[in-house]
Amino acid sequence: MAEKSASFHEMAQAIEHNEKQGFGGAVVIVPPEGGGEPISLLMLDSSGDPAQFYSTIMTRIQLVLQRLQDEKQRVASFGR
Repeated sequence: MAEKSASFHEMAQAIEHNEKQGFGGAVVIVPPEGGGEPISLLMLDSSGDPAQFYSTIMTRIQLVLQRLQDEKQRVASFGR
């Protein structure tokens, strides 16, 4: 379980370390087993643009989803 929580601890340290830079948002996503690597994002843009923050998260998630879909297609094609 410590491996799964490490990403959250690292993010907390990064937030504290960069507190003078402003805070634009933070997210840590730890997928289930076999779901790939965790996604971590710390934005230091103090402009406070929520749309940019959420757009960046969505883009990262879409990239992971595309990789998973590509892998699924590759495995399905290999079995034919």
